[in-house]
Amino acid sequence: MVYNPRPKIVLVTAIPPVHTSLSEYGKFLVEGLLGANPNYDLHVLADLTDQVVTEMSHPRLKVERCWRLNDLRNPLKLIKRLLAIKPDLVLFNLQFASFGNRKVPAMLGLTAPMLAKQMGFKVISLVHNLPDAMQLDNPCFGRSRLEQKLIQLGSSMATRLLLSSDRLVVTLESYRKLLQTRYSAKNVEVIGLGSYIKPASELQLQSANRFLTFGKFGTYKRLEKLLDTFAELSQEYPDSELIIGGTDHPATPGYLASIQQRYADLKQVKFIGWIPDEELPERLREVKALVLSYESTAGSSGPLHLALSQGKAVLAPDLGDFRLVADHEGAELLFYPPEAPNGLGDLIGQVIRNEVNLESIGQHNLALAQGTSAEATARRYADLIETVLGHHHSPQHAPQDQTPHPPDTLPQRDAWPQAS
Repeated sequence: MVYNPRPKIVLVTAIPPVHTSLSEYGKFLVEGLLGANPNYDLHVLADLTDQVVTEMSHPRLKVERCWRLNDLRNPLKLIKRLLAIKPDLVLFNLQFASFGNRKVPAMLGLTAPMLAKQMGFKVISLVHNLPDAMQLDNPCFGRSRLEQKLIQLGSSMATRLLLSSDRLVVTLESYRKLLQTRYSAKNVEVIGLGSYIKPASELQLQSANRFLTFGKFGTYKRLEKLLDTFAELSQEYPDSELIIGGTDHPATPGYLASIQQRYADLKQVKFIGWIPDEELPERLREVKALVLSYESTAGSSGPLHLALSQGKAVLAPDLGDFRLVADHEGAELLFYPPEAPNGLGDLIGQVIRNEVNLESIGQHNLALAQGTSAEATARRYADLIETVLGHHHSPQHAPQDQTPHPPDTLPQRDAWPQAS
């Protein structure tokens, strides 16, 4: 194998300012990879938008928008571009609905890593959720038992397609074990989400009874239970406040508008729309805790890890991946029983009455986040890319500056030009 001193990496991902799924993590991967290896030339194949946008800019970065949500031609478009670019490696940043909120285009899009591999490219696929680990019998995943069974069958097929990659990256150790057990997979790597927003330098506690929730709402992330709970709590604690940031999930357009209309009488609730990546740390510092109101889980939670990066308490339902993050990553979360009618309200009340030690929880979570920095996470991806390219196994071809750079030499996120 001939060593290329400037490997050309293609990253297939959503990126801001389009607020589709995983766009923020796509931005983190762009910044992280360019910072982790000064030799990479990075070509991003991103999702199309009708907006006029200012793309991220860097001397070693090219952004090309060439695929669109729910387009049946996405895999062919991607392969056509890969054949033209001729990259040394392709990295896909995916979840199972990345290419569509309808079943057929979503499934077709997930064939792209397999097709790229068949065309002779080195392929790494990062998958943020795993249907085998979800409660696919939950009504939010299908209107009937037949539909749920078809989703399970399609998800299993898609998982096998993704496993044809040179490496399949998951964010939780339990996902790797599941893939090894159920699919006899031997090419799965675990790289946690980490603190892909720079952790706070010190803990900042908030005395005001202000709570935050944010995300893409309408499927398994729903607001009815949280707002009903808050309607009752606000009578006992009139100084309490709930801030809701985010947008509709692509599969549920109009959801937030209907919720705002239904709960318009709740004066202590503020809907603030999408929160830009660079504003999230300040929004988190302004609140006492983050509240996660989920009916199911679909992978390691981005909002949860962002809250940990600012040393915030997180109120989460005791189910699925939230428990795994606590048990396997060491996060200290405040759990409520999702099936209990007053479970969430009781827990929020305890936080308001200062019956939980928010300082101890915050210090613990902040220290955890500081130990899993964006720089360290990005370097793990760079190391994996080098391994798949074969560079780690060919020292005679290694470039002269192979000594790892200390984390503080990587570009800080707030130093990057922001997409707008």
